[in-house]
Amino acid sequence: MTRDLDVWLYGTHVARLHGDVPARPTLRYTTDALARWGLRSGVVSGLLPLSTKEPAPPRVRVWLDGLLPEGRARSRLADLAHVDPDDPVAFLRAYGRDTTGALVLVEAGAPPVAMATAAPDLTDDEIGGLLDEASRDGAAEQITSITGLEAKIALARTATGWVRPSDDRPSTHIVKLARPEGSEAHDLVDTEHAALELARRCGLGTVESELRTFAGRRAIVVRRYDRIPGTDGSSVRVHQEDTAQLLGLDTRDPDRKFQRGRALPSLREIASRLLVLGIDPRALLALTTFNLAVGNVDAHAKNISVLHHPDGTHALAPAYDVAFHTHHTGTRVPFAMDVAGLRDMGRISAADLVAEGRSWSLTADQSARTVHATLERLAAALGSTDRGAHPGVGDEAWRSVGERVERLLASSTPPTPRTGRARPTPARAPRGTPQGGRFTSR
Repeated sequence: MTRDLDVWLYGTHVARLHGDVPARPTLRYTTDALARWGLRSGVVSGLLPLSTKEPAPPRVRVWLDGLLPEGRARSRLADLAHVDPDDPVAFLRAYGRDTTGALVLVEAGAPPVAMATAAPDLTDDEIGGLLDEASRDGAAEQITSITGLEAKIALARTATGWVRPSDDRPSTHIVKLARPEGSEAHDLVDTEHAALELARRCGLGTVESELRTFAGRRAIVVRRYDRIPGTDGSSVRVHQEDTAQLLGLDTRDPDRKFQRGRALPSLREIASRLLVLGIDPRALLALTTFNLAVGNVDAHAKNISVLHHPDGTHALAPAYDVAFHTHHTGTRVPFAMDVAGLRDMGRISAADLVAEGRSWSLTADQSARTVHATLERLAAALGSTDRGAHPGVGDEAWRSVGERVERLLASSTPPTPRTGRARPTPARAPRGTPQGGRFTSR
């Protein structure tokens, strides 16, 4: 069996991947990729821009690892495919047709698009069984490589129901099982559903979710933001790269996606990489303000991503994997990454958020306006949200978020009104923001 894989993106054969030595895979971009997007384009990866030279194997290795699940899920799927979990090329030979983003990895010479096959709708009992399998074993038996540690499955939604993803049918939704009743985080799916609604109301996301019960198993169903409906009813992939990949972090150690001391990841370094891709870092500052305000302790480098569009432009991905956490843990908990040198969420102020933005080369005015506007929108969203539509979110959770937003807003200085002729308000947010730009026009 060949060790080579062809890498396809947006209908173009972009690279050949060679993995005879698992720890040192090599990647060579094709002339087709260079002709379509040009030298130094980050359309495949901001870490590995298009080049006539092969990138260093250690960088290729950590980037590939970023496409794979973590922990028990990775071990389980590797066992099912009879491959070494530490051999990313072998793993992607088995699971590379449905990864995070739009890359399709197939055996060298194989077509990237499989023949269409019929698939029966799954019953609630069958979906419940898949969730049980994922909870018990770390992952359910399926063709999709889903990053992350939580017990989850991937499904494809059709006009008639839910089906398993297949070589010709990419997944469209992620389904995550609720924690057991009585556990400290039993309401995590409920607060995630609420937080995603708040993000949409704040203009920071387009990700939709719903709470469902499958044969007695409570779960949250989240629409993948890297899949959009096609004109013919199919699902179209949108490429994305998380910022742990963008920074070249080795996340085989799950703790590497959090900042510890002065080591990467850091918001400042993420902002610098966004600038290289032409993304306005105010989008990252708004997202960071939101994550802090709602008490989302999991805003780590794998939960912040960049979209790479077919025309070679880039944008910050919408808010995802956000939830309320601090009503369980209290306020003295660490944020995933430092803000102006601080990590204790109870000590970080609006002024610290502004200072963090200024360290990214934003002006004081740009930072202050971004932070204040985000907090104002969040306060308005909290005030207008129908809490009765979220019965699983308790009063303590709402109170915790409300008090933090109030505290941050009170410490935020309203920006000085600009003088001179007023500029018309743009019809949509600028390119590079989670809600606006290229993503929402597609």
